[in-house]
Amino acid sequence: MLPLVVHQSAALTTALLFGARCCITGTFTIIYIYAPEIYPTSVRATGVGIGSAMGRIGGMVCPLVAVSLVQGCRQTAAIVLFVGVIFVAGIGVLLLPFETKGRELTESLASRKHEKPNALKPEK
Repeated sequence: MLPLVVHQSAALTTALLFGARCCITGTFTIIYIYAPEIYPTSVRATGVGIGSAMGRIGGMVCPLVAVSLVQGCRQTAAIVLFVGVIFVAGIGVLLLPFETKGRELTESLASRKHEKPNALKPEK
């Protein structure tokens, strides 16, 4: 949203893009740590693979969408689109169901039915 509010210099744009790239790299690192902990052993590779594939597809589509919107003189639409995606991703993170600290890895999907379904709801 910063480009809509303030006219920035090339140095500021470069710094912001560098910071964004650092955040993206950090996010992928966290995904590869967290995702294997939430899936049972029987589907762990599939779950991590699907999550990784979705992230990579987004990484390929993002530049295509950004370039086409900006070249069509719709820079504001590009920014609003990406802010919307960030907002939806943030909501998705808030809905992550499991706290993995101190838990053992489960072996099958059947052993998951006795677990607490949402870490945000207090245990009764």
